[in-house]
Amino acid sequence: MLNFNIGVKSPQGRQLVAPFSMSVHENEKIAIIGEEGNGKSLFLKALLNHPSLDTLEVTRSVSSKVLFGYVSQDIAAEDLLRSSRDYIIEDQWERYESFGSVHQDLLPHFTDDDFDRPLQSLSGGERVRIQLMKILVQDVDVFLLDEPTNDLDIETLMWLESWILRQNKPILYISHDVKLLKNTANRVVHFEQTHRKTRSHITVFEGSYDDYVETRNLEIATHNHQVERDQAARAKRYDRWLQLYQTVEHRQRTQTRQDPAKGRLLKKKMKTIKSMERRFDRETHETKIDTESAISIRFDNQEKVHRKKIAEIDVDTLEVAGKTLGYNFYLDIYTPDKIAIIGRNGIGKSSLLKQVFKDHDAMMHQDYRLNLDFEKSPIDNCVREGSREERGLITNRLGSLKFTETEMNTPMRLLSGGQKAKVSLLKLVLQKPQFIILDEPTRNLSPLSVHEIYSMLQGFQGAILCVTHDRSLIENVFDTVIVMTEDGFEPVSE
Repeated sequence: MLNFNIGVKSPQGRQLVAPFSMSVHENEKIAIIGEEGNGKSLFLKALLNHPSLDTLEVTRSVSSKVLFGYVSQDIAAEDLLRSSRDYIIEDQWERYESFGSVHQDLLPHFTDDDFDRPLQSLSGGERVRIQLMKILVQDVDVFLLDEPTNDLDIETLMWLESWILRQNKPILYISHDVKLLKNTANRVVHFEQTHRKTRSHITVFEGSYDDYVETRNLEIATHNHQVERDQAARAKRYDRWLQLYQTVEHRQRTQTRQDPAKGRLLKKKMKTIKSMERRFDRETHETKIDTESAISIRFDNQEKVHRKKIAEIDVDTLEVAGKTLGYNFYLDIYTPDKIAIIGRNGIGKSSLLKQVFKDHDAMMHQDYRLNLDFEKSPIDNCVREGSREERGLITNRLGSLKFTETEMNTPMRLLSGGQKAKVSLLKLVLQKPQFIILDEPTRNLSPLSVHEIYSMLQGFQGAILCVTHDRSLIENVFDTVIVMTEDGFEPVSE
C-alpha cells in the first residue's frame, strides 16, 4: 500500500497543487485528469521527489520503501542518443535477470541489433515500450505514467490499454485519451484551477471515468439549479423590502409634518427597514460553479453547403528527406465530407498533409509553431483587420475558451499546449472556411472539454480532413475513416 500527502507552492506562495492525501492499493488504475498547467505532472514529480522541483515549496509525506517506476512525457536529449539496451540496463547488470521475459512481453519482434539502435531512431510507440521495460526490470512497486499516449498510434494505444489492465501493481497515469480513460480507470483524480485560475482544487473519486463525469455533471447541475432558486427567492425578498422602503419613505415625506406622532412611528419603522437592508448585505450566498472544462466554440453563420469537390490528394510517391514513405495516395474530398486518416507512426500522415496542402490557410498543424506566432499574444494571433470591434469579438471568444485577461495578452510561448490548441482552433473558426485540415487537434485538450470540440466539428457544414489517433473523436465526428499504408489509402470497414 502507498500512502502520501502532497502539496506544491510557487516561490511566491501560490498553490500549484493543493495539499491532499491518498491511499493507493493493488490493482488500482488511477487516472489523473485536468487542463494543462493545473499541476498534474508536478504532482507525479513531487511523489518522486524529482530534483526539477528544487525551486518550489514541496510538502511531501510518502510511505517509506516504495519504489516508483516513472515514464516521463519526454526522454532527455542525452538519453535519446543512447542505445535502448544502455538506457534500460544503466550498468545495473542484475536487471538482465528479467530482461528476457520483459523483452518477450513488450517488444517480442525486437532483435539484439534493434536494442543497439539509439532511442532517437525509434517510433513514439517503441520509445514508450522501452521506457516501460526500464521500470519493469527494476521490479517497482508503483507505476507513474506521464502522458504515455501522446505520440501513440491506434494499434499501440490499444496495446497500452491491454497492458494497463493486466497489471496488478497500482498505476497512476496522466492522459487526455478519452477512450483509454473510459476503458481502464477505476479511480479518478481531477486537478482544477478555480476562482479565475488562482486556486488549486483537487477531487478524488472512487469509480470509473464515466461514473465520475456523470456524477460531476449531476452535482454541478443540481448545485447551479439550487443557486438559481436561491437567487430568485432572494430577489423576491429584496423586491418586497424595496417596496416597503419606498412606501415608508413616501409616507415620511408626506405625513411627518401633519402628524408628528405618526412621524415618530414611521422613523422607527424606517430604522427597522434599514437594519433589514444591512442583514441583506451580510448574507452569504453560493455562486454557480463555472468549470474550466465548460468552454464554448462554434463556427458562426454557416450556410448549407451543396455537395461539391473542394480538394484532392494526388501523390504518386511520397518522399521526405530523400526517403520514400509510400506510393499511390489518391483521394477526392467533397463538402460536407468528414474524413479521418489513421495509420502507424512514421508512415508520413503529417508530411503528406504539409506537402499537399502547404498553401492552405485553414489548417491546424500538430506543431503549433506552424499555426501561431509564439512571440505574439492569443489576441494578436487571431487579429486580421485590427479594428476595435474585431479585437472585442476575439476577446469575447477567448473568454469563452476560459482565457483570463492576463492570458489573452501573454506571449503564446508561455502558455500551455492546451491553450495553444484552443487558439489554433479559434483561428480556424474566425476564418469561416469551407474546408479545414486538422492534425491531432485534441492531443493536448482536457478530456472533459473535448466534447465541445466534437460538437463544433459535427456542426461544421464544410469538409474536414483530419489526421488523428483519438478514437473517441473518430467515433463522434467522422463518417469516413481511411488507413494510410505504404501502398496508398485503404478504407476502414465499419
